[in-house]
Amino acid sequence: MRDKRPVDELSIEELERILAIKKREARMARLRTHEGSARRLPAPPPIEPVERVAPEQAPVPTETRPTPPPSPAPAVPVVAFEDDLPSFEDELDAQRARRLRPASPPPTDPRKRTALWWNRALTVVEIAAVMGLVALLVNLFQSFQSVQQKTASLQAELEATRRAGFVEPTATPLISTGAVVLPTGHTFNNGEAVFNLEEVPAQYRDQVASFVAQIPAVRPTPRPEGPVRVKIPRLNVDQAVVYGDDWEALKLGVGHHVGSANPGERGNVVLSAHNDIYGSIFQHLDRLQPGDEITVYTWTKAYTYVVQPQEERGVVKGYRVVLPTDVWVLQPVGDQARLTLISCYPYRVNTKRIVVFATLKQ
Repeated sequence: MRDKRPVDELSIEELERILAIKKREARMARLRTHEGSARRLPAPPPIEPVERVAPEQAPVPTETRPTPPPSPAPAVPVVAFEDDLPSFEDELDAQRARRLRPASPPPTDPRKRTALWWNRALTVVEIAAVMGLVALLVNLFQSFQSVQQKTASLQAELEATRRAGFVEPTATPLISTGAVVLPTGHTFNNGEAVFNLEEVPAQYRDQVASFVAQIPAVRPTPRPEGPVRVKIPRLNVDQAVVYGDDWEALKLGVGHHVGSANPGERGNVVLSAHNDIYGSIFQHLDRLQPGDEITVYTWTKAYTYVVQPQEERGVVKGYRVVLPTDVWVLQPVGDQARLTLISCYPYRVNTKRIVVFATLKQ
């Protein structure tokens, strides 16, 4: 079948073979032309093989006339094919030399295989080394860029400070525990009561922790008309009141919240105490009923407050349970003269607050 591939798709060997065949066909065509024009003698007939016979059977030779020697024919190039590729007479010596050349050792020679694998291993090592060097250069470049950026930033800050002549201070808001969490909050660590920092919102914990850690060297001076004693007949409580409701103040007894009203005044008188440590003074606030009386004493006078009812899920009680962050209970309510008692709740759990509201008896 004729090959219809274009020349561009043929290999060099195929092109050489086609060129040799074309040349041979052209040479043979010229030879046929010369033979037809009597410029070339026809090829002698093939010599028939001579059959050997016994001497007694050999024919008697007859006299024959000598045949004139044929005229020398022009040299015709010999064309041979090796491995399906054309070869000419001038290439025969080279082909013969290649045949006589000793064969190279087979590729399965252990030494050559070892050398081959060794070369491949060295190549892999070289590639890995180059890649490692490139990675190192990239890291060095990135580090250099980072150092440059930090240096530029420091230089800019130094220049700004030099021009301004001073560094402006950063304002840090100062807060107290009463601004974010109700008093008396605590937990137990290895049997020891400690301030429960988990009740404080996360954004204020650092400041509150610093505030709690600062133990005042001197207790605040109580106000002349501030509470000095509280009496709750139903709970058999008759306890002194100190000014302040921080951690150290509540170790001494009932604490009067700093900034809250004095007894008898319009506003909110806030008193706090623990329920399970340091005397457990407010342990049974949940026993108070609406209408119970609470007496708060100053240095000059006694004031009586009446417990107000609190309805929760259709049940009327003398107390209310709130979250530790419900600091709204510390605020005054209109023009009322109000008393608020606060403690942790439930007993020994202390995850919430129990609050009792009472109003001044007229």
